[in-house]
Amino acid sequence: MSSNNVLDAVRIYFGDKDSINEADIEQKVIQMAPLYDISLSDEEISSIVRKLKTELSTTMKIGQIIKDKTDHKPWITLNKQNIDWYYWERYRRQLLENGFGSKVIGAMDIVTNDILDLLQNPKDDGSWQRKGLVVGHVQSGKTANYSAVICKALDSGYKIVIILAGLLNSLRRQTQIRADESIIGVDSSLSAKNLSLSEKLIGVGKNNRNQRPFSVTTVDGDFNKQYATQLQFEIEHSANPLIFVVKKNVSVIKNLIEWFKNNNLDLSKFPLLLIDDEADHASINTNNDDLNPTRTNQRIRELLELFQKNVYLGYTATPFANIFINPETDDDMMNDLFPENFIMTLDPPSNYFGADKIFLDQNSNVIRTVNDFFDFLPFSHKISQIPNFIPESLKTSIRVYILACTIRILRDQKNDHNSMLVNVSRFTVIQSEVRVMIHNYLTQLQNSILNFSSLNRDEALENSDLKELYTSWQNEYAKSTEFDWISIQSELKTAVSRIETIEVNSSFSAERDIDYSERNYPEGRHIIAIGGLSLSRGITLEGLSISYFLRNSMMYDTLMQMGRWFGYRIGYEDLCRIYLPEQAESWYKFIANVTNELREEFKKMRFANKTPKDFGLKVRNHPDSLLVTARNKMRTAQKITRNIELGSIVQTTRLSINKKHIDHNLRITDKLLGDLTKSHKKHEIKGRHLLFEDVQHDIVSDFVANFKNYPLSDKTEPISLSNFINRLCNEFNIKHWRVIFSNPTQSKSNMTSVYQNLSSLNYGERFTVRKIDKGIEFSSRKVAPGNFEDIDLKFFEETTREVPNLIIHLLDCRYSKEDNKSISKDGLIAYSLSLPDYNRGKQTLVTYQVNTVLFNDLFGDEFEDEDDLGNDL
Repeated sequence: MSSNNVLDAVRIYFGDKDSINEADIEQKVIQMAPLYDISLSDEEISSIVRKLKTELSTTMKIGQIIKDKTDHKPWITLNKQNIDWYYWERYRRQLLENGFGSKVIGAMDIVTNDILDLLQNPKDDGSWQRKGLVVGHVQSGKTANYSAVICKALDSGYKIVIILAGLLNSLRRQTQIRADESIIGVDSSLSAKNLSLSEKLIGVGKNNRNQRPFSVTTVDGDFNKQYATQLQFEIEHSANPLIFVVKKNVSVIKNLIEWFKNNNLDLSKFPLLLIDDEADHASINTNNDDLNPTRTNQRIRELLELFQKNVYLGYTATPFANIFINPETDDDMMNDLFPENFIMTLDPPSNYFGADKIFLDQNSNVIRTVNDFFDFLPFSHKISQIPNFIPESLKTSIRVYILACTIRILRDQKNDHNSMLVNVSRFTVIQSEVRVMIHNYLTQLQNSILNFSSLNRDEALENSDLKELYTSWQNEYAKSTEFDWISIQSELKTAVSRIETIEVNSSFSAERDIDYSERNYPEGRHIIAIGGLSLSRGITLEGLSISYFLRNSMMYDTLMQMGRWFGYRIGYEDLCRIYLPEQAESWYKFIANVTNELREEFKKMRFANKTPKDFGLKVRNHPDSLLVTARNKMRTAQKITRNIELGSIVQTTRLSINKKHIDHNLRITDKLLGDLTKSHKKHEIKGRHLLFEDVQHDIVSDFVANFKNYPLSDKTEPISLSNFINRLCNEFNIKHWRVIFSNPTQSKSNMTSVYQNLSSLNYGERFTVRKIDKGIEFSSRKVAPGNFEDIDLKFFEETTREVPNLIIHLLDCRYSKEDNKSISKDGLIAYSLSLPDYNRGKQTLVTYQVNTVLFNDLFGDEFEDEDDLGNDL
């Protein structure tokens, strides 16, 4: 017996009680221990009490619903007393045993009743269809929610449940494992083994073995038409409900459709519940027709249409993608898989470790900025770009992971899983090489710990690896955790000896499906998981504490789904660290705000009694949904339009470092300066900066239109911004501008322009720039310091801006003051626009013509294709 037995017993005892204090928990722990013949230390008792106190104090809000205005009638309340909640009750008991507090389970009970009420009563006659969507958070418990919905649906009379479970075999397998534990109660991976039923029971099956659904799929096998036919039964003759967990694959769904047609005479009698897990994720950028998003969508609709009584219920954390929203017409949208009947948003429990807590909470101590990776693996790299070293930041993260494992052991969490995520490339061959290098460094640390950690403190720290571990402990955990270095050092050997490196991808050396089973790992597992796509959506890393992440994306849903670090970190949230580049961090902050904004819109629409169609149109027109809606439209050229609020200042804070772009911008700037010098009155401001007044708007418009912008930098998108300048002329009579060429006299740059007109200007120095993918970004997010954009107002002694200006900067950019090498030998051009105040809050349309070539050039490495995925499809 272990302390976990006492923990489980006390957890169940307090499961249904609302008012509980720490003293009550401690007293019950002490009372229970002798019943299990266990002697608990004071630390073990404190550990159990802390864990239970957290669980039992966790709360969860109910969420929000918007629904259509049809005559659908609520039916749960009227029928509740006549329903035997067998499947729900055994699942509810399992949730208690798994650490879900009574308040969370109570809220889940209410929420899933609400969802069930929005589905159709399975006993209703006639033909009917319902389509709904549940919007949760990444790694927040959506699977637990739809497992509860399925259990209640089975209790209510639904006969067939199909779960569409991701694109990869590994994700489908993981979903099957969870269905086995939460709904079915039998380990389907043991179905072919000569074992008794009691040996195969897992999860809910251990609570009650009297009846169970029949799973046509298994952990090791997706739906197979031949196998299903060999079972020689018709649905009508099956006493138990049927569960199918299938991959979201055109061929698999086609085979399922054919089996239903050929082996069942009358499907009209049986209500179908189809759960679409990760409902926004229909496909990836691939030529494989089995993953074609349009054909997948079509097959799902064909499957639903086989049943006169059917429900489509999607689950997602990122409700942006256009699997729901046909981009052509509003009418087409309603005939697709759009959730026309209802949409519900789920609020996570109070202990959810999500984007708000990590990226928006000013007191967060989770993020560690990585800036030493460009020579290791830049964001955009080819499959042949094999690294031959790992950066110091990755070594640091590995040391911190060892320390986190050590502290968890000291906290009596020694039998819990501990995981570290490393996601640095989409290519499996590179992942394999990175794994070898991580393994070698880990082996080095293991050997040093084995040989030196048993020595006294001073002698141990003479070893360089132990010294670096000590430094990492001082930097990360010395002030925030309850253990001193002597305690840490004494457990290092135990912690590090259990750590292994694995790949999670399609290579032959990989562990495609991470095995966390209690059967094989009763004392938990410590792993460093290296992967790409399989770690980017769906796969859960149990006990994840440290993440090292160099992937970048401008796709909101892709980036959020890559964040496997979201979830629940009970008892070790303070140990969690995420290592990622500053650019990725800024994207996450932005996306977290965008998602919150969308949820706030949902609440407003709920109180305004709006419908799902209203919400769908809102998603389509959301100003920050650009790159998401583009994902599934890359087979042909597409126009994508957005509304962008410009404000009073527009600046090129990001610049392309493509040599052709640099040369082009220098050329058009040199020509502009020459043309204005010949044709316009020139002032010298403060004796150096060149100011031209009464410049026709079309000259400014043409310059902006021809400027090679950093790709898809929204507010300086050339064509749209040029059109906006023309609108100012046509609608507000803003015909004349001022154009200013910055000419600093204090510059220490020794660069001289090779262009005739620009050679008269001094270069401005910019040392606070950082690398971004295919470009640079000013760290201050400003082109010029202070209020330089108002320099013309001071010259003309004006207090408010009536005339807009264009300010152009010739820059010598470097990554630091110590860097002797300029990013471009001829310099870079940046500009800003200062607009009249009346423009504040106004929006302009930004339109992108995105075709396959451009999209792949910009974002090609956001998508794994079938070559990357190998046989995991």
